[in-house]
Amino acid sequence: MWHLAMERVRSLWFFLVGTGLVGLLLIRCAPGNPALAPTPTQTRIVPVLPSLTPVAFAASTPSPEPSVTPMPTPTPVPASATPSPLPPPTDMAVLSLSATPSPLPPTESPVPTPTVEPPPSAPPTRRPPTATPTAAARAPLSPQQGREWDMEAGFVPGVSPLGEDCPGWAVAVGWQAFLAPGTPASSCLNENKNVANVRRGERSQEITFDFISAEAGIYRRAQTIPGHRYQIEAWGKHVRSDSPVELSLGVDLTGGEDWQAASVMWHPWNETGEEVWVHTQVTVRASGETPTVFLKGYHPFAAQGGATLFDDVRVTDLGP
Repeated sequence: MWHLAMERVRSLWFFLVGTGLVGLLLIRCAPGNPALAPTPTQTRIVPVLPSLTPVAFAASTPSPEPSVTPMPTPTPVPASATPSPLPPPTDMAVLSLSATPSPLPPTESPVPTPTVEPPPSAPPTRRPPTATPTAAARAPLSPQQGREWDMEAGFVPGVSPLGEDCPGWAVAVGWQAFLAPGTPASSCLNENKNVANVRRGERSQEITFDFISAEAGIYRRAQTIPGHRYQIEAWGKHVRSDSPVELSLGVDLTGGEDWQAASVMWHPWNETGEEVWVHTQVTVRASGETPTVFLKGYHPFAAQGGATLFDDVRVTDLGP
């Protein structure tokens, strides 16, 4: 019985030695070594010796330390080695907060989209008061004819602006006279009531050229809409002369009254002939509201005849 118990003890001993637990216990029990706390997850195994008397076994053999489940032998930590402390988590947080972030590459930087805005100082866009929009907004004017345009509103008596002797001087109402010094004298203007020399109505404007070389005429303003086209027409007649009278119609779109100004556009009479009424017309585009219409006669040589008459002038609005 005793021998059997000893055999069991010896077998247990060899088992412990073989598993390395004895060496672990020796290291643990060695003086100066810190006691290793058992791993909470390890299972304690107490050997069961059914045939041993508890008193006799306790007296002869020291109670063995509880064994642990066999595991790979852990590498012992030397007593003098001090584990390197890890930096506290707070250090890592401070480091992350204090670190300067790396700048994004230039290509990754957000580029703000430029906003195209009109210059703040620029006034609102306004359409300039050109002729075209004004013309489109207004209806054509009624034809300007008859009465003053037909020399039927009467005549205003007066004197020659050059101071020459002109008995019976008179200019149709609504018109003004212009003339240049002639040879040997200048022209005179008067009212004609001879029906044979009237184109329409009862009167016409007469300009004398008999035996003189001279240049003279009449002018007046019309009413127009800028941008509209206007047809200007007139009738003229001159008595036969060895020096036929040259008739012309002039238009000053600026409304000037100087018949010799560069702004006057002169147009030769369309029809020619003596002792008959001849017609002329021109078409212009108005740039203002009061262009000036000129009617002129020129007697090149001081010959007999040449008396000139103007009548029945018309200005027709053709629209834009």
